[in-house]
Amino acid sequence: MDRTEKGEKMENRTVCQESATLEVVSIDTEIEIEDQADPLTFSVVLDERFEESVRAQIGMTEEMLLFEHGQDHPLSLPPHGRTAIRLVGHRCRAVTVRVRFDHHTLKHVSAPAVTIFKVLQWTVSKEGFDLDPVAAAKANLMLPGADAPLPRDSALGKYVKPGDCELVVDLTLKDFTNG
Repeated sequence: MDRTEKGEKMENRTVCQESATLEVVSIDTEIEIEDQADPLTFSVVLDERFEESVRAQIGMTEEMLLFEHGQDHPLSLPPHGRTAIRLVGHRCRAVTVRVRFDHHTLKHVSAPAVTIFKVLQWTVSKEGFDLDPVAAAKANLMLPGADAPLPRDSALGKYVKPGDCELVVDLTLKDFTNG
């Protein structure tokens, strides 16, 4: 009886050790795809097939690139040690942004996952229109003909028309805080 108890204990310990090494780690994923209005959310296993799993989950074609939201380069490695990730799926490696202001147009090239805020920072900087700090604080980017600014935390690629890798926006200094 002693042997059976010891054997069972050993067996249980082995099972526990094996299940610990077989632990499946998943990551909550939100992805904005260039021609879809709403982001998709799902969980995928976080392993060396992460990108392949994301592509399969959403039916993404091979020519589309995966970017982490806010980043300049396509995703190259799975995001280890994280429980969630925000992605952008876009076929353009880079988006040419044409910013219009005060009868001038400047051109800037960014990844589609870069935020509107990052483009705005460039726009008001010395490399852009070189606005003074007071004007820069009021600055916003808008789509031509729109009555509201683009959300600063949105990915640039969200506003690119399908079949194009260019976006035209207007820089405005209008105060939107009071409606």
